[in-house]
Amino acid sequence: MLQHLEQAEAATQRLHHSGDAEALHDLRVALRHLRTYLTTYRKLFAKAVTPKSREALRDLARLTNPARDAEVQASWIAGQSLARRSPSGAAARLRSRLTEHHAELLEELRERFTHDLPPLSTRLRRQLERAEDPGGRLFGRYTAKRVLRLGRRLRERLDRIEGPSDVEGCHEARIAAKRVRYLLEPFEELRGAHKLIHRLKALQETLGDMHDLHVLLETMRGRGSELDSLASSARRRLTQLYREVEQSWLGEAGAGLEKALAQVASAMRKAGRPSP
Repeated sequence: MLQHLEQAEAATQRLHHSGDAEALHDLRVALRHLRTYLTTYRKLFAKAVTPKSREALRDLARLTNPARDAEVQASWIAGQSLARRSPSGAAARLRSRLTEHHAELLEELRERFTHDLPPLSTRLRRQLERAEDPGGRLFGRYTAKRVLRLGRRLRERLDRIEGPSDVEGCHEARIAAKRVRYLLEPFEELRGAHKLIHRLKALQETLGDMHDLHVLLETMRGRGSELDSLASSARRRLTQLYREVEQSWLGEAGAGLEKALAQVASAMRKAGRPSP
């Protein structure tokens, strides 16, 4: 976990470099990993890592969402022929506003993270370093149990998705896929884990693209009929992405997920700790 804390600290420093387009992404990834592990293993670290620290980390992570959304939306619009054909049209104007908004939000993040992350990092590092070692075998058994539980939750949430416009259903499935994948990553060397991680990453990315389009459609809502064509393009892309999920994961297509997770979980119990 400390490596993800260090990655978050490094990415925060990189936010000040205007040419570093990946800094915000890397910061978010580090924070997501850290939050997932602190939440998953909170019972093991209950005497060391306080709820106040976890809540502070959650609040910081949530601050990054609007900037990331504005950046992704502006990028998607830029890739549409409508925006390229009419540089002064509604789509291009929306892209310009989103780009400006992203720059404003990024400046706010620089100030907030520069001020708030260092003391939180110091507190978390101290808490994690004094946490009792649960032992390799207990760690492996605990992780295996959580992987199986989260895997069942993922399957349930995938089967609940009602279609490409199901905003909440797609979002909940994406979060579930992310959590399972993050727990598997430290055990990637175990038999079957690498392939499963790769599949879950692809699912998470597809559901993430759907989430981005859901947010974009909400952004365009009520902005006038000039954006109708752009909204139609977003809905068509949503349908395509949903079909990818449907073909690979829904119903019988995803029936092998629990079996694959059970095999990896069994290896986790035997391995104990992941390889360094």
